[in-house]
Amino acid sequence: MKQLALTLVFGMAFGWMAYGQVSPPTFLCVSNDTLFWETPANTCGPFNAYVVYASQGEGGPYSPLATITDPNQDFYVHDNAGMGAWYYYLESDYDCPGVPVLQSDTLDNLIPEPANLEAVSVNGADVEVSWTPSPSPEVVAYLISRTVPGQGNVVLDTVYNGNFYLDTEASPEEQSETYFIEAIDACGNKSLVAPPHSTILLATEGSDPCERSIGLSWNLYQNWQQGIGSHEVWVSRNGGAPEMVTTLDGNVSNYTFRNADDGVEYCFTVRAVEQTTGITAASSQACISIDVVQAVRGLALTNASVTENEEVQLDWVWNANAEISDYAILQSADNNNFSPIEGGAPQTPLTTNNTYLDATASPLNGVIYYQIQTTDGCGDKATSNIVATIFLRASAQSGANLLRWTPYLNPLGTVQAYRLYRIEGGAPVLLNDFGPNTLEAADNNIDLSNPDQVKACYFVEAVAEVSLNDSTSVEVASRSNLACAEQEARVYVPNAFSPNEDG
Repeated sequence: MKQLALTLVFGMAFGWMAYGQVSPPTFLCVSNDTLFWETPANTCGPFNAYVVYASQGEGGPYSPLATITDPNQDFYVHDNAGMGAWYYYLESDYDCPGVPVLQSDTLDNLIPEPANLEAVSVNGADVEVSWTPSPSPEVVAYLISRTVPGQGNVVLDTVYNGNFYLDTEASPEEQSETYFIEAIDACGNKSLVAPPHSTILLATEGSDPCERSIGLSWNLYQNWQQGIGSHEVWVSRNGGAPEMVTTLDGNVSNYTFRNADDGVEYCFTVRAVEQTTGITAASSQACISIDVVQAVRGLALTNASVTENEEVQLDWVWNANAEISDYAILQSADNNNFSPIEGGAPQTPLTTNNTYLDATASPLNGVIYYQIQTTDGCGDKATSNIVATIFLRASAQSGANLLRWTPYLNPLGTVQAYRLYRIEGGAPVLLNDFGPNTLEAADNNIDLSNPDQVKACYFVEAVAEVSLNDSTSVEVASRSNLACAEQEARVYVPNAFSPNEDG
């Protein structure tokens, strides 16, 4: 460090000489009553003396205390300095008429002002220690210490450059590590020990399998000047990128992470954030895997559609790893009073996509509503959305058939279009497409000479996009019941009739 200081001094001295200035001694430090410096190299003229100026007030006035006539002397003992504070600076006296004379730094006989620890933050198995420098100009290095069980506070290193230290010998995942910092000058004078900082030790605890949660607890960060403003809780899953799951108040030291899954390794970190400054300190990482009873997630009825046999086909999804003890398919004619039509323990293994055919339904009589309920191994119930069939009515008008239908019902779905079909020769024929807000249409193209059209049968099909809970979507087609309308037969009578066929 002294060599570096000399290099800097020589460089600065060269700059001063190049501009015709008399450089002062490099004032290093004051130890008790003794001042130490490094001699300068001035070549503008003959050496006369080094002059020591002193004052008992930092703001002055300063007066000459001593004149050193030996150019190689690099110290001075201030006799009878007493117990009070003294402030000093140095000048070089060379016979260089008209050349500006520079002054050294002003140092005192007090110990250096302390540095302040900024943060001790855990990074893997290491601890990052950062601090704000001491304001004392004589400080040349910082002593970094850590409390070692059974040994007390042990000096880890002396840092001469920068305001950062990486401790690779700590055990922050096993215990909260406490750090201290002292500023020292070239004389070995040490500052007071700044308030210590301790790392955050994070602990996790798994819950009962039915609670599906993980408890987090940690020690609060101590000795920030502004205090803790907030805590950020971060989690990574199976080694993935960490995500922030919540922000908590600065006085909170625990958190419950809910809806945990089994077969997943969760690794948590808590970051304390200093109020106002935004400086952060990360805790140790704590990883845990737990066993849970898999809840039903993503339960959704995707469609209800009337089949050609006037039965109703239901389609739904749930997570295939759910531990379901019981389920029920519910039916209602008024969207209010639901009754089970199927239930019990589901067949295993479960599948994500499921279908049920309701042969008890009467879609010719009106709209039918459906819902699914489940009970998992913990007794928790889940209920799906409600879906309904489309009810189509057909009525014969003069030479046309009027068709009206109920809207597609599924809160997870968005209708894209309605399609109207007529049965001809036993097969459906598309008559027209309609927008999502159209609920009636007229068939004006009826050929009364065609028996299939005298009594015409129709169905409507809604095309919809259903959004699922996993942010995916599926397209479905919901078919209505078959509705028929019969035109009255027309009898044609000739204008004239002759029994002898001569008229």
